[in-house]
Amino acid sequence: MAIKTLRNRIPHLLTAVLLLLGLMTAATTQAQAAPQPLGGSATVCSYSPVPTGWVVTRVVTSSSCTGSGYAYNISDTAGLNSISACSFSTVPTGWVIASASTTSYCSGAAYMYNLTNTAGLGYATACPFSDIPTGWVISSTFSTSYCAGYGFAYNIRRA
Repeated sequence: MAIKTLRNRIPHLLTAVLLLLGLMTAATTQAQAAPQPLGGSATVCSYSPVPTGWVVTRVVTSSSCTGSGYAYNISDTAGLNSISACSFSTVPTGWVIASASTTSYCSGAAYMYNLTNTAGLGYATACPFSDIPTGWVISSTFSTSYCAGYGFAYNIRRA
């Protein structure tokens, strides 16, 4: 009688093993197909975090973003030498604000910053409200109207 019971259960055991193997294969495939970091540009709701190294380049209205009604166009700064970003955007490490101008592209912000990547440079210009990158010093100042409300900017160079 035990052999007859075992014979009746073998198909069920085999089915269970195959289902388990199928789930393991699906999980492995899903893990291998995990989303890769975005490159270039994307649009996210204004309440979404902006990835490190990315900047907000424009604010647009969006019915898809319930609650705020706004979305951000964001861009990856990797591999770029310069980019324009809304003034409320985080300035990536190693970048400086080279100039600022009024804008209508950044709802809620009056200014658009023109950012410069200092990687590979020996000197650059920076507005007085810009952070000076580590390893850089202010070498002189000069008169300009390009730094939104300030009448001067800095020439900076590597220390």
